Amino acid sequence: MATTERNAPCPCQSGKKYKKCCLEKDEAQAALRRAAAPAPPPSTPLWQVHEDDGLDELSNSVIALIRARRFDEALVNCQRLLVEFPEVVDGLERSAAVHAAMDNHALAADFYRKAFDFVTHPSRQGDYEDGGAFYRRQIDKEEQLARLP
Repeated sequence: MATTERNAPCPCQSGKKYKKCCLEKDEAQAALRRAAAPAPPPSTPLWQVHEDDGLDELSNSVIALIRARRFDEALVNCQRLLVEFPEVVDGLERSAAVHAAMDNHALAADFYRKAFDFVTHPSRQGDYEDGGAFYRRQIDKEEQLARLP
């Protein structure tokens, strides 16, 4: 498709320069065609596209609240994670971490056990790299701490 230079005579043969005659109309039509065209496939696979849904910020806030020893607020955010993001393990894992920091090791072990069950569920097979080994170690650790006097 040949393009007309801005300062060339207009192809409509009006005798005017293209930029003073049909350029604006042609650019508007081209913009409409681009808008109507299907979007090109993304260069990143859709499963890798990350939209900011607030999960990272909420999950990370629990860690910051644990460090600040603001456990009640941390538990509130854990509950939000469980309700707002039930498809990820963060709510269970963060709840376990809060209870471990509060020295409630039996409850921490229970949450780690739920997290282990979550990541090893057949519907999530292959979604988690270590197959739940991290949670298995945390369960053992918290159970040992719970047995200490």
